[in-house]
Amino acid sequence: MNPRKTEFVLTLIAGITGIIAGITGIASGVIVAASSESGELANAASLINTDSEALAAAGGLTVIFSIIALVLGIALLVFAVLIKRNAKLFGILTLVVGAVGFFLVGLLWIVPGVLAIIAGIMCLARKVEAL
Repeated sequence: MNPRKTEFVLTLIAGITGIIAGITGIASGVIVAASSESGELANAASLINTDSEALAAAGGLTVIFSIIALVLGIALLVFAVLIKRNAKLFGILTLVVGAVGFFLVGLLWIVPGVLAIIAGIMCLARKVEAL
């Protein structure tokens, strides 16, 4: 019987949804950056050149932050596998990754962030009885 099964499952789900959030953020950043170069959008929205450049920069930053969030999602998958070895260390790392993701991709990180924070707190708070 795996005594850290709940933490494993929560961290695994957080990692999977974190990867989905990262991919979604990358796709939306690419779309924003690509649409800023569209002449049709500039004419329809009455964008001036500086607005178009700012939109392209925002899209580029979104892609960069989303790539970091994707890496954090992959890290959560690794933490889920290793959580049985050293629950305290990987609980702290899971807590940190869960909190950092909110600053990177904001609302896309709600589900993975909350699950990772819950799993991290459970790793730190729960005492597992020796068999």
